Amino acid sequence: MNNIKELLGRRIKELRKHKGITQEKLAEIVNIDQRNLSNIECGITFPSKSLGAIADALDISLMDLFDFNHTNINQQMMKKFIQNSLDNLSEHDIKILYRLVKSMI
Repeated sequence: MNNIKELLGRRIKELRKHKGITQEKLAEIVNIDQRNLSNIECGITFPSKSLGAIADALDISLMDLFDFNHTNINQQMMKKFIQNSLDNLSEHDIKILYRLVKSMI
């Protein structure tokens, strides 16, 4: 099982990207070093002093930062995501994906 620092880091990164904020901009808003934010997103460090500021900058509650239920994706949901994503891939990417899947079977 993943540790809390890794899950929280991934969640912060996911929410930051969803908001369209760069790592540099979020670090600036929260008033921390970009390297520190990178370490948080990689699950290396825990944002104890900046946790509230990160939540505020992302316009979410602290509870939302710790909502990891979305990481429990079942096989049917994964297949549907893959099928829906195929339409957005270039022909080159589809060929790469085909070779990758074929090598796994």
